[in-house]
Amino acid sequence: MAVTIYDVAKEAGVSIGTVSKALNDSYTIPDQTKEMIREIADRLGYRPNARAKNFARQATGTVLFITDFYQNIAFENPHMFEIISGITTYLDDKDYALTLKPLSKQAAPMYIRDIIQQRSADALIIHAHILSTELAAILSRVDFPYLVIGKPGFRCNVCWIDVNHEQAGQLAANYLLDKGYRRMALIMGQEDDALSQSRLTGIKQAMAEEELTVEVVCNESPYALDDAALDNLLIPQSRPEVLLCSNNHLALHCLQHIRRLGLKIPEDIALLTFDNYPFSMLTDPTITAVEVDMHDMGVNAARFVLQRIRKPNLQTQSYCTSPCILEREST
Repeated sequence: MAVTIYDVAKEAGVSIGTVSKALNDSYTIPDQTKEMIREIADRLGYRPNARAKNFARQATGTVLFITDFYQNIAFENPHMFEIISGITTYLDDKDYALTLKPLSKQAAPMYIRDIIQQRSADALIIHAHILSTELAAILSRVDFPYLVIGKPGFRCNVCWIDVNHEQAGQLAANYLLDKGYRRMALIMGQEDDALSQSRLTGIKQAMAEEELTVEVVCNESPYALDDAALDNLLIPQSRPEVLLCSNNHLALHCLQHIRRLGLKIPEDIALLTFDNYPFSMLTDPTITAVEVDMHDMGVNAARFVLQRIRKPNLQTQSYCTSPCILEREST
């Protein structure tokens, strides 16, 4: 005969309501009581019915992840799927499912407003790429569990978490300074790219402590540079000792151009990239990278939205996960 919630309650000496709340991780039940009830449930082999569990807590058991899944996103933004992996890992352990919803920035406000009104998901995780002032205003007014992944590019009151890109810039510059490099250039895409600007702020802070400056080269495309701009940067009289590239695409472009000029890496010029994927470990020579654990950020995002389901007034605007240096042949 299957073990029931009544059997668990009897063994624990508590009511079935207490068992239900404990297994649903309710904040009204002490942690010690939760652990005791979970241990008894595991020992007896009790497995709650998922549908009944969701009905009892008036929930769908679903967290919705919303972003713009445009063509080639897996190639251009591999971080996205590391984040999703971390979210799924944490939610699965808590008996929640993750549903992916592709939406453009223009379509997001109306769709998300409908989801919130209909309560057709328990919580929302929203990528900052689709966050607009209209959507931020909606999120700021509602009592609904959500989290934005990525710091908004404008002033607002939404809940968000992000990697500390400024810290990543400081880490990169300090690592290179410790290696003896003094003349540095940052290769980035468009000048208004907020992520690269945050990294540049960190680089400048580290360089300023040594009374040094960093040269900055911007380009219209985030994935390729004009060869003439690189030629001007790499002329022998003023060539930097090291190039810091804001992503792997630019780093690969720089590596190929440096080799076409007959220069050696790192003997003639060193190379560092932000982010480990997709090329840095595959090139010849391999490229030193500043890496962040995006899987861990996904775990933190999932943990927060589930906490907010239980505690609706919970707020956050913070950074999580620390970057690290993956030293390779290019430095």
